[in-house]
Amino acid sequence: MHIPEMHDYASAPHAEVAKAYLSQGRKKSIQTEIEEILSEEYDRLEAYATDHISEVAAMRAEAYIEALLNGNNDAANKLFDGQTDRHKSSGYDEGSPWARLIHGRIFETDGIKLRRKIVEAHTDLLKSERIKDLESIVEGLTKQVRETESELEALRVRFQDS
Repeated sequence: MHIPEMHDYASAPHAEVAKAYLSQGRKKSIQTEIEEILSEEYDRLEAYATDHISEVAAMRAEAYIEALLNGNNDAANKLFDGQTDRHKSSGYDEGSPWARLIHGRIFETDGIKLRRKIVEAHTDLLKSERIKDLESIVEGLTKQVRETESELEALRVRFQDS
């Protein structure tokens, strides 16, 4: 049941009190206080989020290293997968081994260097990967020597003909 006189709040004496309470200055101060509370909460969320992300990252790293050191082959294969760096995967020499002599030293990719340094600590685990690296190095150097010998022979023939 709806009685209009019971819902006439505009003419009631407390309407002026409510208007004064919700004056522009009071409204602004309440709004400012709420914004400050929200700002503090967002700052706290950012601080805790950073800590949480750091803790999760540290826990994952520790678990991964622990698995690696406990002989987990899957963890090691993910870390030491050299299929992508034994042979070039793009460019004019795609499919060719990386290994080359540069200024009298064998060039190695970062993956090859990492496996070479760690192989002593995990000999059985990394043995097959290291063997593949060395086979690639031999293949690359053999190719380079054959190309050099071919160029040398071509120069000899050209020199003899002139």
